[in-house]
Amino acid sequence: MSISKRNVLTHGLSGMLGNVIVFRQKGTKTIVAVAPIKGKNAPPTAAQAKVRDRFKLAADFAKAAIRDPALKKLYADKASPDQTAYNIALADYFKAPEILSLGSDQYTGKVGDIISPSVSDMLEAKSVQVRIEKADGTLIEQGAAVVRQDKLHWDYTATQANAPVTGSKITVTATDIPGNIAVKQMVMQ
Repeated sequence: MSISKRNVLTHGLSGMLGNVIVFRQKGTKTIVAVAPIKGKNAPPTAAQAKVRDRFKLAADFAKAAIRDPALKKLYADKASPDQTAYNIALADYFKAPEILSLGSDQYTGKVGDIISPSVSDMLEAKSVQVRIEKADGTLIEQGAAVVRQDKLHWDYTATQANAPVTGSKITVTATDIPGNIAVKQMVMQ
């Protein structure tokens, strides 16, 4: 994709040229695109309908987000000059958080051990839950991790003894502001 700034031929153009090209303005940029095909009345496929439904939900979320002053500020702070809080909220709806690491290398099965998952998101994760199970699937404990100041790392302090730790399963579940969920598990060796 090329960008031409201060192009005297396209600066300020908007509209259709010869039913082939469409010009429109977005901020300081002139966008050139292929003209839409008219008369295409085929019903959407199941996949297209699913995407349209999801996009509608994303638009509804973004509209609600910008009506909330605190949330609007969070999204506006992430926006570049050519974006709005609405654009960022819409994009956030489509992107689940990512669990970068479980941070279980210091967990030995003792009360007070810390599990420190790292979670990345467009803004920040809303919550991070940690679940610890024995090798046979018996629940040992579960609870909410506490976010650090950097908004990337979370800390969960073990409250139950777990011996032996070998074969235990640690599950981290991260949820973001739009409600997207990411899950990552590991079995202790």
